[in-house]
Amino acid sequence: DNTRIINLNKPHKGLFIVPGIWREIDNFSSGCVCLVLASAEYNEEDYIRKYSDFLAFKNS
Repeated sequence: DNTRIINLNKPHKGLFIVPGIWREIDNFSSGCVCLVLASAEYNEEDYIRKYSDFLAFKNS
């Protein structure tokens, strides 16, 4: 298992997540901002919602 928990607790720090990485975002503090930058317009069909589906995709 290659699980990591990253605490973003400094307002001047960010996290760049490359394609092909499963991520879960939780435990937001009050007043925080989550900014997501993308290279294409959002399309629901482009996303994998279940971890088991993600693992099957990665192993195909």
